[in-house]
Amino acid sequence: MTPEVNSEQLAYCVEAVRRIREVVGSDLIGAYLHGSLALGDFHHERSDIDLLAVTARAVVADLKPLLCKALSPSSLPCPAVGLEFSLVTRGSLRCGDTAPNFELHIATDTKTGTERCIDGTGRAGDTDLVMHYAVLRSRGVTLVGPEPVEVFPEVRRDHLLDALRGELEWAMTNGSPSYQVLNAARAWRFLEDDVICSKTEGGEWARVRHDRSAIDAALGHRRGNTDAQPNHAEAVEFVRAIEQRLAATSERQATTET
Repeated sequence: MTPEVNSEQLAYCVEAVRRIREVVGSDLIGAYLHGSLALGDFHHERSDIDLLAVTARAVVADLKPLLCKALSPSSLPCPAVGLEFSLVTRGSLRCGDTAPNFELHIATDTKTGTERCIDGTGRAGDTDLVMHYAVLRSRGVTLVGPEPVEVFPEVRRDHLLDALRGELEWAMTNGSPSYQVLNAARAWRFLEDDVICSKTEGGEWARVRHDRSAIDAALGHRRGNTDAQPNHAEAVEFVRAIEQRLAATSERQATTET
């Protein structure tokens, strides 16, 4: 377990895994921590706890509501902004998928005490899983089961670049300027160095390679040192520049492959 996981967070993760196993039984292959807590970039006021579990086979439909109830904030209060939980089968873990299938996704909100449960049966896959699998292979934390590199597929670089571009597009519509800038910074670092990193690590890497004003403002905001956000225009300019770099790289790779 990484040093950044405190006793309250660890107790929550252990109990969550116990409840997952109680529902799916011996079909549980492993449960893993990813996201900001695994990457050492957790901030209590801004971060979720990101868990992913793998089962040997599809989960019986009747069991999925039981999982939602077991992990709901009213049943298991989360010591973070909320829980982001995905359940996948071992058979769905294929390296060529750009939108891997999933069994169940649960998103909880600690402040409102609400949860959103999405049954993956009959749905298109989840493009977010591409990034999750990359983080898990690189720096995922095992709660139970084999090590992540033994379970999760190696994500193709072009698929990961597409996933990063998708995250930037989402951030431009839904994220704050701070989130936008640091998301772009970590995408840039992967593009240049093939390194999977946190938003803060991406910002620290980028600030010596780019005009620092927007990046330093974003880092200060993420660390809780200030409520001020980066200048909106500067944030947009930086994100668009990284989007262009990602697009150009993807185009070069596509041309090479053909």
